[in-house]
Amino acid sequence: MSSRTPISSLPPSNSDLPPTAASSAGVRQLRCGYIALVGRPNAGKSTLFNALLGQRLSIVTAKPQTTRSRIVGILTRLDSQMIFLDTPGLLEPSYRLHEAMAHQIERSAREADVVLLLVDATRLDDRPDLIRRFLSSPLKGQVVVAVNKVDRLDNSAEMEKVRTRVARSLSLQTVMCISALEGYQLDSMMAELESHLPRGSQLYPDEMVAEQPERFFTAELIREAAFNQLVDELPYSIEVVIEEFRQGNGADSDDSTAAGEEKDAPRGKAYIAATIYVERDSQMGIVIGRKGSRLRSIGRQARLQIEALLEQEVYLDLRVKTRLDWRNRARDLREFGYE
Repeated sequence: MSSRTPISSLPPSNSDLPPTAASSAGVRQLRCGYIALVGRPNAGKSTLFNALLGQRLSIVTAKPQTTRSRIVGILTRLDSQMIFLDTPGLLEPSYRLHEAMAHQIERSAREADVVLLLVDATRLDDRPDLIRRFLSSPLKGQVVVAVNKVDRLDNSAEMEKVRTRVARSLSLQTVMCISALEGYQLDSMMAELESHLPRGSQLYPDEMVAEQPERFFTAELIREAAFNQLVDELPYSIEVVIEEFRQGNGADSDDSTAAGEEKDAPRGKAYIAATIYVERDSQMGIVIGRKGSRLRSIGRQARLQIEALLEQEVYLDLRVKTRLDWRNRARDLREFGYE
């Protein structure tokens, strides 16, 4: 795989498919469509997204608003192809970046055949007005509501109490209780989601599991490491840009590399150069740390995750630069891919 190709897994053998799974022309007919995951920050959307796909594609941290971009994950099963859209959390915009994130939620909800609305069982009073406002907007597909994190409730009686409260609050009859972390009732939820998808030909090859290229996930893993090691508001001021991405076979997979530029990565390792942007010069020193200690720590954590993603050793070159007030600047947001 190159840095520009979507992530794939080994394709299943089509020879094992029953005759009903394919048309006479060899095109598989199944339930296929888009499922948008929507909810408040920290409702567990990314944890559920990863659990449903069976691999870690969306970054997860304890901090809210970790997810900024819509992430497409593809699950191809015997009778269905479920295309999940992990979206940012519903919030009241404070920055132009937040407005761009809200646009991604609206776009995903409009395009989806099913909207899976996640509610945190431990935070039922977390801005229900924003959730009701979202539900009142024009939606193309069926809405399925799942109360997540029920593993933190004491017993089944409390679970039923929570389920009933959510159903009444949102004026919906069907509300499921799940635990993305523990896998509780995920099979039942998947069957419910699948039943609402239209029938037709699959949209992606069997082997594809993500639409974004490897360099996108590489930047996300670096941002995740920074989120985990920085405190207060600083993580939200950070953006990561991959400047160069070269596989470890000696071939340059990034045509943006300057002519004649030589890198010091050991032979056989992938070379990745990335810039961590902050909004103020004073934040650079915090990210870098004393004698570079924090930046090295961020790099070590990110490198291990990137090596697991790419399945090869990585030489990671991190730098820190300032983009003044980038979260409110249209030009920067366009360059970073948010607008």
